Amino acid sequence: MVLISVVTSAHAQSFSFSDLFGQANKQKQYYLQQIAAYEAFESELKMGYNVMKHGLSGIAEINTAELNAHSAYYTSLKTPGSAVKNSTQVQDILTWQTDITNSFSQPFNGLTSDEQSYVGVVQSNLLQACNTDLTELQNLLQYGTLQMSDDERLKRLNKIHADMQDKYQFSQSFCNSVRLLAVQRQQGANDTQTLKSLYETN
Repeated sequence: MVLISVVTSAHAQSFSFSDLFGQANKQKQYYLQQIAAYEAFESELKMGYNVMKHGLSGIAEINTAELNAHSAYYTSLKTPGSAVKNSTQVQDILTWQTDITNSFSQPFNGLTSDEQSYVGVVQSNLLQACNTDLTELQNLLQYGTLQMSDDERLKRLNKIHADMQDKYQFSQSFCNSVRLLAVQRQQGANDTQTLKSLYETN
């Protein structure tokens, strides 16, 4: 009985120590696995951080390059090219403006005061419209005033050219008609004076 009790006690004690050491080993294995998992997570975290850092840096570089390209593009839009500045249409416009001014600078003798006033109104309105065209031309040729491509500038120049040509043709036709009327009036006055002189003589 005593022997059975001793053997049972020894067996129980042996089982407890073995079990305890087994659990300790399992706990150690678990901790080692946890450490390995943490190290793997830390490594992945560092890799992710590096990717993000370099990725953001790359994005910043791309954005800077894109911004510089856009800035260069918008700067080019502010600068008229040689095709615009050297266009013969520019000289045409300036020449027509001078001719229009000269057409009205000569006096129109033989007109009534109302007719003279009407000619003055036509002259004022026409020269004001010419000034609008010249201001638009100046903005078109000046750096930094407008943002448009050379193709757009050339289209605008074509329009100004056509508008000024219409004004020039109108001014020449109008002034020639007024001068013709003035000459006819003067001729009529001369004829009347001649007839009057003839009748007075007879």
